[in-house]
Amino acid sequence: MSLIKDSSIYLIGELSAKCVPFLLLPYLSRKLGVEGFGELSYYQTFLPLFVIFIGLSQDGAVARYFYVYGKRSLNLVVKTGYAYTLSIGGLGLLFCWLMQSEIMFYLVLSAIFQVFLSVQLSIRQCQKQAIPYTFIQVSSTITNAALTILMLEFYQTDLVEKRILAILISNVFVALLSYLIYRKRVNNKKFYFLQYKTAFFYIMSFGFPMIFHHGSFFIKGQLDRIFIFHRFSEAELGLYAMGAQIAFILSVFILAINKALVPYLFEKLKQGSVKLKDLHRWSLLSLLIVPIPSLVTLIVPEQWLLFFLGKHFIGVKYYIIVFLLSTSLTIPYLFLVNYLFYHGKTKEISFCSVLSTMIYLGALGILPVLYKITKRVEENEYATH
Repeated sequence: MSLIKDSSIYLIGELSAKCVPFLLLPYLSRKLGVEGFGELSYYQTFLPLFVIFIGLSQDGAVARYFYVYGKRSLNLVVKTGYAYTLSIGGLGLLFCWLMQSEIMFYLVLSAIFQVFLSVQLSIRQCQKQAIPYTFIQVSSTITNAALTILMLEFYQTDLVEKRILAILISNVFVALLSYLIYRKRVNNKKFYFLQYKTAFFYIMSFGFPMIFHHGSFFIKGQLDRIFIFHRFSEAELGLYAMGAQIAFILSVFILAINKALVPYLFEKLKQGSVKLKDLHRWSLLSLLIVPIPSLVTLIVPEQWLLFFLGKHFIGVKYYIIVFLLSTSLTIPYLFLVNYLFYHGKTKEISFCSVLSTMIYLGALGILPVLYKITKRVEENEYATH
């Protein structure tokens, strides 16, 4: 019953937290327009990139430490990770200040506090504190949405920058609040330099290979927006980004279930009641679910989508279908990768991620060839007529 109860709380919290940004989409699409939404998507692409290097997967490192070594010196890992984040993030802020890039300064600062927040959420999840976890998550989302509406209504210019600033303020507020609550409950044990050194090497050994893992996801899921922004119009990027944003709802649902089940999966793996062959079987069976969301979207009239988003987003249905298909493929992936996470096989995870990225980039590489071939066929057709 505890599993069902916690899973329900995590799922409700995750969906509630992500439901607010989804409900905010019609407001943003009308307030920013297709071009503004495309520009916002371009700048927001840099946020996960900064988190990869500034955070170094500290939330995962904290979770694994808790499950493998216990909570006795968990605060040592948390404090060491925060010190690393402040150091690397500080260098990033200095660089943005020297380059006089105000928006990038906001994004780096937001990434720092997003890392802090993700670590706090990871601690609550490890300790199976489903309600505090959900409260922090929902508070962050509601604060984010409220500040966004407040700023976009108060200001009439530079609305994209104001949206990014709203995200920053929300991250700072909720991250500091959750950390203060954590500080009151944790035992402030004194640690020595050698212990901090050991914790630092633990974070590096866990997090450095994960740069390639998360970096490959960034390349496959975010990097294309940078190319689209510079190669095509902001309006075209707006359509592309909106399709990805709507399909992200499915990702939220999948990851919410995954977050709720991971602590129990790790316990079952430790007890030996769940074997690798079980995960292999579940992964194969989940392939039957993969095409269902895209098929459902295929029969939905596009007019319904335009009523929700605005008439300027015509053509977005195609992107939603494609992104739903790719998102659904994370289901069999999660069954297998959680097994590797449990055993701390971050190098193997990174290898698989890098390999899939190479395949992805190879697929992209064929596009210029196809472009030239189709242009040549078109020229030949005109010549024959």
